[in-house]
Amino acid sequence: MGTIIYSTSFLLVFMRPIVSILFMGVLGITALAAAVFQKKQSKGARIVMAVCSLVLLTFGCATTAFSLASFSSGAETVNVRLNNKIIGTSGCDDGNTCTVYILETNTGQVNYDFVVNPKVYDLAQVNTCYQVAFYNYKSLLDATADTDTYHRIETITRIEVADPAACL
Repeated sequence: MGTIIYSTSFLLVFMRPIVSILFMGVLGITALAAAVFQKKQSKGARIVMAVCSLVLLTFGCATTAFSLASFSSGAETVNVRLNNKIIGTSGCDDGNTCTVYILETNTGQVNYDFVVNPKVYDLAQVNTCYQVAFYNYKSLLDATADTDTYHRIETITRIEVADPAACL
């Protein structure tokens, strides 16, 4: 194999869902405890707080289940040819727009769009063969569903220059 242009641990790949799970869990448990132990609040307010906390805890459990399923399925590795590099924009969590760096690749009939950081984007070269390891994380909120012929991947653990014969 060739030069490694990106490498990270699975812990960093799953940092966003881990933080979300912890946030929802702490907030849900705190709200549930407040609903049970704050006797001075009206009964209606306590019921609403308890229901909201149960919703948060349910979403936290669902996120945990999907993250564990993605992690336990293991990393996939594909040899792909980089066809194009695109800089685009997308909506951010804070309501603004964010710059997105995408490597358009394919292997046979399957197309992959790898969302990478600016450094990897600059290092990647068009018409080069790469071996990419990633977790195929499925988000409930992702509007772009994966199909058999197209995958948008953000959970990349390793990108390495591969032998050109591997991409034929």
